[in-house]
Amino acid sequence: MSYNFTIDSIIEFVTALAALITIVILWNNRKSPEVKYLIYLQLFVAIWATMYAFEFGTSDLQTKILWSKLSYFGIAFLPVSYFLFTTAFSQKDHLLTNRNIFLLSIIPVITIGLILTNDSHHLVWTKVTPDPVENIAHYHHGPLFWFYWIYAQALTISGFFNLVHSMYKFTAYYKSQIGILIVASLFPLVANLMYVTNLNPFPGFDWTPVSFVITGLIVAFGIVRYRMFDLVPYARNKVIDTMDDGAMIINPEGFIEDCNEAACLIFNLSKKELIPSLFAEKLGKYLVLVDALNSKKTGNIHFETENKYYQVRISPIYYKNKNFSGNLLLIHDITTIKLAEDELKKSNKKLLEEIEKKEKLIEDLDSFAHTVAHDLKNSLGSIVSSSDAMTEIIQTDDTKYLMQLANLINKSAAKTMQITQELLILATVSHQEISKSQLDMNSIFNEAKLQLADNLNESKAKITEPVTWPVSLGYSPWIEEVWVNLLSNAIKYGGNPPEITVGAESIKNNKVKFWVKDNGNGLTEEEQKQLFKKYVRLAPKKVDGHGLGLSIVKRIVEKLDGSVGVESTTAAGEGCTFYFVLPVE
Repeated sequence: MSYNFTIDSIIEFVTALAALITIVILWNNRKSPEVKYLIYLQLFVAIWATMYAFEFGTSDLQTKILWSKLSYFGIAFLPVSYFLFTTAFSQKDHLLTNRNIFLLSIIPVITIGLILTNDSHHLVWTKVTPDPVENIAHYHHGPLFWFYWIYAQALTISGFFNLVHSMYKFTAYYKSQIGILIVASLFPLVANLMYVTNLNPFPGFDWTPVSFVITGLIVAFGIVRYRMFDLVPYARNKVIDTMDDGAMIINPEGFIEDCNEAACLIFNLSKKELIPSLFAEKLGKYLVLVDALNSKKTGNIHFETENKYYQVRISPIYYKNKNFSGNLLLIHDITTIKLAEDELKKSNKKLLEEIEKKEKLIEDLDSFAHTVAHDLKNSLGSIVSSSDAMTEIIQTDDTKYLMQLANLINKSAAKTMQITQELLILATVSHQEISKSQLDMNSIFNEAKLQLADNLNESKAKITEPVTWPVSLGYSPWIEEVWVNLLSNAIKYGGNPPEITVGAESIKNNKVKFWVKDNGNGLTEEEQKQLFKKYVRLAPKKVDGHGLGLSIVKRIVEKLDGSVGVESTTAAGEGCTFYFVLPVE
């Protein structure tokens, strides 16, 4: 068996060599799925071209047919490799399963089997006619050849469609890369049509393997020139799709071009629902994002879903010619941080309230030291001096004077007890834990009047009270103390004699307002501001007291989730209306 390698053989050997060189260029990117299938494609081209070179190098017809049969080990799998390559590039990873690859390989394997056994059935080639002048064999194709050819063209056209579809799916940066692949894909289609239709300037010579090498070289140029596979498939899949943060690309027209699974989970939508769709329509309820995109705002913004909080970083994307090609949204879940911040704010607020309470307690104690100590000193001084005097008077047997001193001691002791009791209430209300319950206000008010029976009789005060009381919540012993202080105030600062009106009414927000109105001279606005704090006594010369009463009222009512206040017109005889508000539930 002799070989005479003609120009046709040399072309095929060069084609095979070019295919192998392309494989070497692509090898560094072999981890990328589409590059892997492109390497397979070039390997099958090298097999095809090498077998063709040997076919053109021999003049023996049977040897030519043998090499032609062996070339189908490359030819049969080329369309499958091209389809898998374009499928991987267009990000249709769900199609690249072992099962699908096995199914796609069935017809090529059967075709190889039919080619090897063609002499027994002639279904692939009906006959082979030699051309001694050109040293070329002309193959007359049978029905199974056309069946395989249609299958191969279907895969090639499907692969071509994958690339065209990617033009609408990918961002502007990738469009030049896709354009390169589309142009490169046209060469094998045209070359194969030239061969099967005999519209060929060199009859019998199949330019298809040469064209596939041209395709490979163009792609290799794209890798070197545009770093094609550094960005699109592998890095994008491994980095973007595996990110915990959501990633979304919005094109200049506002359409969602791409997003990862994390973004789909954040918005509770599938990729099919998001891509391609207009962001403002599909995610219009997130107004802060829509407004930021419309106003071309960059930087960090925040939004929330039903139970999650997110921070979004909007970064503009520019193509190499510095033209704006869209926005990249990186969405980070800050729910844990947000909840921690809220918890910290609550803790800070609680701490500030505690500090305020402590400061108030210190202020109250300081005020007590300056305001009440003098009264206690006088009362205790009276008791001590009276006790000393009583020792001497007992010896003289002056019963009348003795009774006067005993009376004085009793009053001084009672005053001391009252101050001590009020101070104890003031100090314990802030931290004492109680259980609120429904109040029997009629009974509570009557108990308060009993405590003040002597004061009421002595002042000849007249009290007008309601027949029925609205229902409210509170703590009976404390509310009794509130009534005692407010009634005592009305007796001290009312007219002569005091006329006191007590009332209650339901108000908004599920609350009840209770009040005590006297017929005194009222209070100016400045005097009203001084009430309920720092043991203030507005008329120390007119009435006896210690300035503790209203402070106690305020502290008790606020502890019961209520509020206190005063109303006055400053007109003589119209007096003041002191009130407190308690919750119903």
